[in-house]
Amino acid sequence: MGLIYNKIFLEHETGLHPENKNRLKHFKHLPDSRLDYDEKVLELVHAKEHIETVRKACEKQIPLDFDTVTCRKSFEVAVYAANAAIKASSSEKHAFALVRPPGHHAGRNYSTGFCLFNNLAIACQHQLNQGKRIAVIDWDLHHGNGTQDIFLGKKNILFVSLHQSPCYPGTGLTSGKNCFNYPLPFACNDKTYINALNEAEKLIQEFNPDLVACSAGFDSYYKDFEMLGPGNGFKLTKKSLERIKNILKPFRHFFVLEGGYNPESIKEGVEVFMD
Repeated sequence: MGLIYNKIFLEHETGLHPENKNRLKHFKHLPDSRLDYDEKVLELVHAKEHIETVRKACEKQIPLDFDTVTCRKSFEVAVYAANAAIKASSSEKHAFALVRPPGHHAGRNYSTGFCLFNNLAIACQHQLNQGKRIAVIDWDLHHGNGTQDIFLGKKNILFVSLHQSPCYPGTGLTSGKNCFNYPLPFACNDKTYINALNEAEKLIQEFNPDLVACSAGFDSYYKDFEMLGPGNGFKLTKKSLERIKNILKPFRHFFVLEGGYNPESIKEGVEVFMD
């Protein structure tokens, strides 16, 4: 599996925020991947007015909401992150885009939950425009509300999310149309999680996608559990990640990093999916 990384992702400066550049400390040794810088790709899923709002906020270093901070480099970094996701989706081999800021909470007209633009959704829309049939599986601890909002009711795309409930952002309680949600309890273990994965696998197999897009959130891993605060977190081990890996095997697939705030969670999680 190819790892797509560039030191530019460390330049989204967030200070003491939980989503900080230290998350990628184990990958600093990697050579920089060649990335395009194409702002137009943002328009695949985001409104032009929203893109300009984010640009201006970053220029002034204004937070986009109470927990989504920016710096002067944040817009540039976010554009590179979106292009890295497209690069991963277009790879002949399975590829993992080790990007920040993350994206799955960002919708067409909003940025929230540490996310400026929806990297995975941009990559998926790029592939939809090429005629691909795509399944998204999101295993971040938090529901991918932005991705669901962007693709709800759209043709040729399936969205499946396994996430904690109740938990931020409070969505993903029900399923409908092409979006299927598995809200799971606080401190969920491998057994409960894998039961939900077994159901998700059936949906993906029936959909028979050309490509599976993975919102890879490692905040559901047990090493993040103590960091997330009271009432937040799962206790998943590599056993659950190995089950996801088996689900993906029959399909071409790619990964985009979402959550995971203990660098060890990200390192160990990525290692599971290495070929």
